[in-house]
Amino acid sequence: MKLFKPLVLLALLLAPAAAPAMMGDKAELQKLADGVYAFVGKRNDANALVIVTTQGVVLVDTGNNPPETRILRQDIEAVTGQPVRYVVITQNHGDHSGGTPLFSPPATVIVQDRVAKDWAAMKPYQIKSWQKRFAERADALKSVNPLDTVVSFSDRLTLHVGGRTIALIYVDDTYNPGDVAVWLPAERILHAGFAGYIGRHPDIRPDYSHGTTTGMLKQLETLSALHPNIVVPAHGPVGDAAALSTLTDYLLLARQKVRTMMAQGLPLAEIEKKFDMHEFGDWDRGAHLSATAATIYRELKGEGPEIAPYQERTAVVTVNKLAEEGRFLTVTAADGRQLHLRAAGDVDFEGIKDRSELKVGMKLKVTYLEPTKGEAPLGFDITELDLESRQ
Repeated sequence: MKLFKPLVLLALLLAPAAAPAMMGDKAELQKLADGVYAFVGKRNDANALVIVTTQGVVLVDTGNNPPETRILRQDIEAVTGQPVRYVVITQNHGDHSGGTPLFSPPATVIVQDRVAKDWAAMKPYQIKSWQKRFAERADALKSVNPLDTVVSFSDRLTLHVGGRTIALIYVDDTYNPGDVAVWLPAERILHAGFAGYIGRHPDIRPDYSHGTTTGMLKQLETLSALHPNIVVPAHGPVGDAAALSTLTDYLLLARQKVRTMMAQGLPLAEIEKKFDMHEFGDWDRGAHLSATAATIYRELKGEGPEIAPYQERTAVVTVNKLAEEGRFLTVTAADGRQLHLRAAGDVDFEGIKDRSELKVGMKLKVTYLEPTKGEAPLGFDITELDLESRQ
């Protein structure tokens, strides 16, 4: 399998096509074909795909957070009376899988085998978070394990549902965590999963929890061969097959930049600091770049994933600043320390429904995971959050 274009082609990438602007402040349901819709997340948040059949809806991914998932459900109900029969998860990240308990049970959840293995290993706080994520479903889910409604597959699975053919594609790679793409051959519509980014820097991490650039290039090669007419990315506006080529060029250029700095003998810290992708200056989430550089560095050295042991810590904190609807928190602990925390998909909330209800001035008791080396560019991950008081 030929992974990489000749490096001479990189010279042609000095001025790629301008990226689309970031999506607006509200998610949109966009019709792609008869009975096929893209739920495009606001501000380049996670996208979903809605496929209406005569035997129910096949939903691909579930919205960025609980409020968005409820909007997604309303949008589905506005275009069909059919229930959601299947939920397909393209990647095991909270902004794609977190809305699952709003639909399942009764919907059947379809994941790749590696994701099923991860779900089987969920810790108690993660299961509680799943059961409580939607207050209107708490009673129905209190005795349900997330794995109860799951079926999984290895590399390919084709659904024939209500007159439609839907192909699920997994491209095997040592560090692919279970990311899949969804292909509608009759409509020539592709949900590219993690290999689809338009207008947003990819979220790639040195622990390989989001895969590697090598793995993404393998996926892009497979998906490009389908020649889709419409591409729904994991994040960003709906595009076409050119989006797959653009991301391929992006990754090749990123790898060449890191390789060049390594050849100059620069240490990793300096590479992370100097690494940029100014050729894609219109793309959002520039905060991802240092982690991308660190990931590529490990790949090019032939190293496995970074293993960073964590310590569980508990603190009473006051919220000073919030970003991305409560995903990122800047807080002050009782001892005066300032902490940067992240409320991702598996937080067990008490006293509030979800992170969208967080407010500046709230006093919280949080349990979080701090790497022993003390570094976490996106913030320390919260596992449990209790509301102590409101300002």
